[in-house]
Amino acid sequence: MQHVKIHRGYEGNFLDPLDYLSVLPELADHLPAGARTFATDPQHYDFYSQRCVKDLKPLALVFGEENGVGWAELHLGHNCWKHEEDLTIRYVGLRSLVIDPVAADDVTKLLDVILDELLPHEHGCSHELACLAGTLTVTCTDLIATWREADCPER
Repeated sequence: MQHVKIHRGYEGNFLDPLDYLSVLPELADHLPAGARTFATDPQHYDFYSQRCVKDLKPLALVFGEENGVGWAELHLGHNCWKHEEDLTIRYVGLRSLVIDPVAADDVTKLLDVILDELLPHEHGCSHELACLAGTLTVTCTDLIATWREADCPER
């Protein structure tokens, strides 16, 4: 990540999105509409918000094609203690998708999301999600983030 700071240590993770948030107003002007809306949502980086991506759980990654244009859809599940909604991110005009370490057969192996960062890219935008056990980086024309009420028996 270029601006979001994540320091992993023996006593846990130190997370600091402040550098990213300081440049986001300038970056937002260069993000496609869907990515801009998602990145600039005031709840996105508020650790106490129900719409913060921190602690969401990768559940599935689905690929497809529509009118000759590839897409990918990342399904993220809620954390019962924090969220009341699940998040689906549809990456439109998929250019690349990299999972490190390679866990393409099961995105759940990445474990919980720590934080993410959206940046302008010559093809639209890049979206990097840092997770407890790896990262997922997507380059696409744009993305559509959709929050849906979670079916959570623990609520």
